[in-house]
Amino acid sequence: MRRWKHILILLLLPALSHSQVFSNKGRFSVEFNKGCSPLTVNISEHDSFGDVTRQYFYFEDAAVTNSKTFSYQDPGIYEIVQVVGVDGIEDKTDTLRIEVVASPRPLVTIEKCSGNEISVTSTDNYYDSVRVYFTVIDSATLLPGQTATFTFTSSSNQVLELKGLFDFADEVCTSFFQEIIPSATLEAPTITSASIKESCKDVFTLYMQLDTIDTLVNYRINLIQSANSISIFDGFLTGPSFSLSNIPFNRDNFCVQVDAFDPCNNSSNIGDDFCAESNDLSLSPFETLYSTYTSSGIYINLDQVESGEFAVFRKLEDGEFESRPFQIASFTDPIGSQGRKYFYKIDYIDSCGQVLFSAETNPPLVDASKESTNKYTILFTAPTNSLTSSPINEIQSGNDFSQTVNEISQSEFSIQLDSKDGSPRQFITATATYSDGTTLKSNAVTVRHELVIYVPTAFTPNGDGLNDTLELFGLPTETATINIYTRWGQLIYGSDQPNPGWDGMINGARAPEGTYLYEIVFETANGEKRMQKGTFALINK
Repeated sequence: MRRWKHILILLLLPALSHSQVFSNKGRFSVEFNKGCSPLTVNISEHDSFGDVTRQYFYFEDAAVTNSKTFSYQDPGIYEIVQVVGVDGIEDKTDTLRIEVVASPRPLVTIEKCSGNEISVTSTDNYYDSVRVYFTVIDSATLLPGQTATFTFTSSSNQVLELKGLFDFADEVCTSFFQEIIPSATLEAPTITSASIKESCKDVFTLYMQLDTIDTLVNYRINLIQSANSISIFDGFLTGPSFSLSNIPFNRDNFCVQVDAFDPCNNSSNIGDDFCAESNDLSLSPFETLYSTYTSSGIYINLDQVESGEFAVFRKLEDGEFESRPFQIASFTDPIGSQGRKYFYKIDYIDSCGQVLFSAETNPPLVDASKESTNKYTILFTAPTNSLTSSPINEIQSGNDFSQTVNEISQSEFSIQLDSKDGSPRQFITATATYSDGTTLKSNAVTVRHELVIYVPTAFTPNGDGLNDTLELFGLPTETATINIYTRWGQLIYGSDQPNPGWDGMINGARAPEGTYLYEIVFETANGEKRMQKGTFALINK
């Protein structure tokens, strides 16, 4: 059985006739001069000129045609011009204005009621009226502000058809469809959590989580304090998690209640109270604050806030804090160099212009100072953030293709660069990895791995079979030249075959004891030319 309430206009069949809209001189007419695209017009002629030629221009710069039917595809205002092919009349033209409009979805409010009943109210001011098809045979035509209700026979899935109409126009506007599942009873949702936070000084926001909602049910939310109940919301919800701003609140314990309202019967299904204490009204936007280096700068992670903005200040190592652009959410701050160490201070400014919270953050940071050949002292600065777990801190050294990774156990320590990690330029970085998988990256310090050829500090060319030649160890390739000089810079030996080494002879005679200079020019595996200089002692014993 179908039941109707408050239907102001009920149409079961389209209108069978239309009024005619006449041209300026009354020589021709169309059924309607306004409608949705594509709009087709059919011309009726009413002059007394007899069997003469009548031609038409349907828009500016259009080709002339004898056809009395035309379809406008695009929205716009057009003018039909009729030209009559007859002599003896003062004006051979007549015009009629045509308006073609877009066809947006009509604005209606659809509400569920109990008993598989729905209520549809037109809020549309674009169309002259809105037609709602509940079934293939049941429809209602609504003017703005008018309401129709309809009862379906079951709670199975239904499809409403919505169509905007213009007066005296055929139903050429687009149809829009709305799926709906009627409800036998309207159920109030269960509140799973509710809290109130101070979003500005003495301005409060209610945050709520419901187990489920129906987007077509009108919910009413009441705030209860000191036995007084105040309505703070009446409308539709888009999701089970939401917030209500600027609510009346006296900083005391509270309860909230959500009711499902039935507009067809003017009744409500009242939900259970959810009560909470008001012992924590703070709403810090820094609960998940952290910072990390990225390829494009330093990323600062901030909590999502409903209003307000963040004033950001940045300093470089031991410098002074300087202002950066204001932000409204998480952001990436562009930096000049990935090797520099940056620190941040961030103020949360509420929508009232007050600084409610401040926090500081920095990514993990590293600095390196040289101790000796390929050995560096590392100073590690742990990250500052709001993450609660203790991270695993690791140091990485090497180039982009090979790296040595070690866990960091103290803030200052030494590392030895390894040639297997690339040569000559290497990078020192650090990471902090938290239990939730968040990994924060540090700045990158550039160091240079020195490729050192081992040359003995002394050798004894005395023919005893021990240490008789000056040998070279650790040459990366066979391409190398060695030159040996006296202390006064006189070249006494040179060879591009550095092995088996110098035997201590000069022009067939044994070189005297003393200190000599060497110079090695060699080529690395990647073709780079290197030079190494030093001294050694020749001992004749």
